Amino acid sequence: MKNGICIKTNCFNLKYTLECGQCFRWNEVEENTYIGVIKDRVLKVKQDKCNIYVTSNKMENLEQVVKYYFDLNQDYEKIENEIKNIDEHINNALKNSSGIRILNQDFFETLISYIISANNNIPRISKSVNEISRKYGTKVIFENEEYYLFPTANQLKDVSIEDYRKCGVGFRDSYIYDTVNEILAGNIDMDKINEMPTDILRQTLLKLKGVGPKVADCILLFSCQRGEVFPIDVWVERVMSVLYFNETHGKMKKKDILKYADEKFGKYSGIVQQHLFYNMRGKMI
Repeated sequence: MKNGICIKTNCFNLKYTLECGQCFRWNEVEENTYIGVIKDRVLKVKQDKCNIYVTSNKMENLEQVVKYYFDLNQDYEKIENEIKNIDEHINNALKNSSGIRILNQDFFETLISYIISANNNIPRISKSVNEISRKYGTKVIFENEEYYLFPTANQLKDVSIEDYRKCGVGFRDSYIYDTVNEILAGNIDMDKINEMPTDILRQTLLKLKGVGPKVADCILLFSCQRGEVFPIDVWVERVMSVLYFNETHGKMKKKDILKYADEKFGKYSGIVQQHLFYNMRGKMI
């Protein structure tokens, strides 16, 4: 890539990280090369072994932004060496998915995106998020193509429930409308999110319409750096039931799974969850 930067990494797999279900605005344009829109810019990222090459429409602080977004400042080699010793199931999963990192995504975009994700699939989620961005976000040009940043709450202040529905979000239209207005009213102080204990922040999120336990935990994990949380969707419920509770139909109670995960996986629960999720969805377990 011309006019970009090169960052040396280890224990990082770009493909696994971007395709394990935690983000919705990245597209593979060539082998091991992805273009995505994050908070304030478009990124084009290519991985070649231990190097990632990055270009952007906004080069300011690019290395710092990329390292933070992909969590490259954390020692995942050490983390994987620790979690693979938890049990054979995680050790086997890591053989297929080593290099997954937990993204540090923008809080507001993640909040709205995961409200849209309820009872939905990734292609439809991505389509809705991109449509909201196209209609209400800031346009940027990168490599002669138009992209749109996800709008701020203030950019959405005049958007109606009907407008959201036209973006393909379905019954979630009123949830998004209410959440945006909660943010605008200051009922969630986004400047203090990092200071809030995880349990308090979770309870704050659960007060929002359209945010249930799984959505709240996804927001905590993928935008708030709360690595101890363990989001449970149908795939995670299934893999935990089969591997750890000897149930073949995923009938375990979620509260029992959460208790087990907290005791067994501890502060790395979120990372373990991503490996188990990726392996189960890919039918590698």
